[in-house]
Amino acid sequence: MSDATTISAMMKSTVTGPAWHGPSVMELLEGITAEQALEHPLDDCHSIWEIMFHLNEWQEYALDTIQGKKNNLAEGHDWPKPPADADESRWEMTMRRFEGCSREIREYIMHVDESRMHELVPGKEFTIKILLHGIIEHNIYHGGQLAMLRKLV
Repeated sequence: MSDATTISAMMKSTVTGPAWHGPSVMELLEGITAEQALEHPLDDCHSIWEIMFHLNEWQEYALDTIQGKKNNLAEGHDWPKPPADADESRWEMTMRRFEGCSREIREYIMHVDESRMHELVPGKEFTIKILLHGIIEHNIYHGGQLAMLRKLV
């Protein structure tokens, strides 16, 4: 199995399921309303919505990176706040953005030369393959937080 095929399958399972470790991110978000996503049930913790914005920022960073585009994530913009006019439609857009970006990454890597996986990320000391595995791990890590917050809201 190629690196792209493995990474694509792993990313899909952690984003939409089924995942070996438990619910995928999208499964954890089923039934969560915009109001619940904005709640801060614990002091000094991010809300579900803030975590989703964070996950979106990192996935977009990965997509831009593999497509050779510049992305300012490294400049500290990875925890944006939900919009002041947050409502159900904006919450739906946030979730669709997450799922859509994951799909774009998966589709892109399936159509590029396998040797790209071993290229260094510009300005970093790790490869595109490591970056993409990191995005998967990042989604799983924050999925655990989402699971806990889901129980609290």
